[in-house]
Amino acid sequence: MVPFRRGDRGCVRRATAALLVAFGCLVAPAMANAAGSSPVLLLTSVDASAAPTGERMLVATGAFNFDDLVQISFPAVGLMVIQGSRFARYEVSGEVVEATSALVADGVSFDDLPSLLAIQGSAAAPARLAHLNRDEIAVVLPSDFPSGKAIVLLYAEHDGEIFLSPVVAVVLP
Repeated sequence: MVPFRRGDRGCVRRATAALLVAFGCLVAPAMANAAGSSPVLLLTSVDASAAPTGERMLVATGAFNFDDLVQISFPAVGLMVIQGSRFARYEVSGEVVEATSALVADGVSFDDLPSLLAIQGSAAAPARLAHLNRDEIAVVLPSDFPSGKAIVLLYAEHDGEIFLSPVVAVVLP
């Protein structure tokens, strides 16, 4: 073995770093534990369009933590379109609720969501969840939902904890 000379400090540092990394690789797996995480709900854009048949569709893109939302039993998760005091709520389960509430007139807060989830009301045809995947949700608006400015957000509720995405403004056709 050749002793390190004074000019070989970089070599000593590299050897020390390599030993620390090796030790970390041996110890870290023993210390790692599985844990749940909060869902990621982020909208980056919402596009609205009208089909020649008259159906109006919203396509929302972003980050939805799809695997957790679909595989873990979240009692409420979906997309909400709000216009004034009127809203349409699209659940991941496929249920669509359309209703009116003063709670949504100024947006949706964490405190408002449980009350909004308790509201029931049938949505006018052809309202439906068209598709949902890792980074996109497409919904068809109720026929009686008016044209004009609206906001869109994602929501989830699990074990009493509320999750809301930032809102995205859109103009409905």
